[in-house]
Amino acid sequence: MKEKLQTIQEESHAQLFSAEEYMPILKLVEMFVEKGASETPPKFVVFTGGIASGKTTIRRQRYADGYVNFEFGDILAAAKKLFGEDHPKLTNFAAVACDMILRRSLEARKNIVIEIIGDNKALFDPVFNKMRDIGYKCEICHVTCDPAEGYKRHLKAVAEDKDYLSAHFTQEATLAYFHQQLGLDKTPPASTAPPASPSPPAADESTFSRAWKWLSRRRQA
Repeated sequence: MKEKLQTIQEESHAQLFSAEEYMPILKLVEMFVEKGASETPPKFVVFTGGIASGKTTIRRQRYADGYVNFEFGDILAAAKKLFGEDHPKLTNFAAVACDMILRRSLEARKNIVIEIIGDNKALFDPVFNKMRDIGYKCEICHVTCDPAEGYKRHLKAVAEDKDYLSAHFTQEATLAYFHQQLGLDKTPPASTAPPASPSPPAADESTFSRAWKWLSRRRQA
């Protein structure tokens, strides 16, 4: 039944795009999902910590293999490389890819690692508790560094990496997909309504509205 529901969901995604658009999306999805191993019990690792504390570096070094690295900024950056930063449907591609990556990972009981600041208890706790309830072995890895050093790292990353996105900006979108997939979003708050254009593709409104809200802020920055 779960596989049938997943097939129906992905077929609805496929109807939104041409074959030339959808095939690269599938490639992007597989690129992330194939890294994760299916285990019993599967693992859910959460990196928390301040801006430029070293979360991304440690996550990529220690969890590059055996884990699905589900981080909205990483997926968006990969979509940019596939489709081009100026593609008019880039946000649509990234949003659908995120939905499919997490859906497939949960269905296959893959190990998953994410990265957030961790300052929003109301947004994070339901995800952590639900992942534990569905059988994941959950772990929080808190990373710290001297604030002055973190500030230097942040400025250096901004100057040298055009795709650098702090978890401060992406954590809301990352966690939003868990809320949708785990059935934690019932009635999305009015404050998360998506901008008038572009409108998100058919999927859970609250998930995409959070992603679009973040993307809109990022583009206006």
